[in-house]
Amino acid sequence: MSVWKTLLETAIHAPSPHNVQPWRVRILSDERADLLIEKRRTLPKEDPTGSFIILTMGLFIECLRILAANRSLSLHFELYQALSQFSPEHIATAESELLPFARLSLKHDEDSREHIKESYDDALFLTRRTSRISLLPECVPDEAVRALTNLARDWGQRYEQISEGKTVELILERNIDALFADLNAPAYHDEIVEWFRFTDRASLRTRDGLDYRCMNSSRLSFWLAARFPQLLQLPLARPLLKRIYRQQLGIVPTIGMLAGPFWEPESAFETGRFLMRFWLELAKRDLYLHPYGNLVTNKPAAEWCRQVLGVYDIWLIFKIGFSKVPPQSYRRSVQEVLVD
Repeated sequence: MSVWKTLLETAIHAPSPHNVQPWRVRILSDERADLLIEKRRTLPKEDPTGSFIILTMGLFIECLRILAANRSLSLHFELYQALSQFSPEHIATAESELLPFARLSLKHDEDSREHIKESYDDALFLTRRTSRISLLPECVPDEAVRALTNLARDWGQRYEQISEGKTVELILERNIDALFADLNAPAYHDEIVEWFRFTDRASLRTRDGLDYRCMNSSRLSFWLAARFPQLLQLPLARPLLKRIYRQQLGIVPTIGMLAGPFWEPESAFETGRFLMRFWLELAKRDLYLHPYGNLVTNKPAAEWCRQVLGVYDIWLIFKIGFSKVPPQSYRRSVQEVLVD
């Protein structure tokens, strides 16, 4: 097995929005490879600036850098074009289904682990995951808060958190409202539902997307939300469905926020690299998070967060804490990620 395939065996467990796994890799030699974006695995309706697809590629490259350093290798990358060229408009007009993103190169370097501020064992990439199940009532330890705050500062970001019960509940309620509204917006609905996996057979066939096992939802309620989203807005059904969804969220002792440069393409790429490390820092401490993306991408909800929370450049809001080990979403195989 080539070194690239060895790296990819672990890198395929990196996170991506809706678990779309947009990365493809073409191995050119033992030292060089091309990283590409699979066009159909972008989310233009939910990601109108392209910031999240760029973040995802930065995250994946940082994942490879860390894994390479664990093997006394340094990984370098050279972008094929300006990051501004990965907006939905540019991606839509691209003729190829595979968009060249970066040339990757490996070099033997005994001091490679010393060249990056913090190393992370391969096993952390496998234990890192999103937890949509109920969290335990204990808050994030002070030591962890300090470590996350310092890491964010080192990357030009800010980590903030809220543990006051009433404010947490207000945030959760606003998230539910934003989600229900977005599921009734045709463009958003059609795009996200394409990634819903309602059965074990579908999940195992595609090995991507939002698996009902990991959504802490019954197959029936997951299917109803996809096929009959108007139920979420009906006067009689809406209050009941809000209560059911809130129960599914379970205990949420703490809401975390990441804020800082993000919405410009170059910022989004560096932010992705940071986010990979932030998530691994959580895994080191057996902490989990669950992003509430609608609070960022839904404009009225994002404005509400700015006004109520007093933080004006949030790009990720999430519940954070300890939980039982949540289900693990499937990943495409290395062979499926590779391009001939």
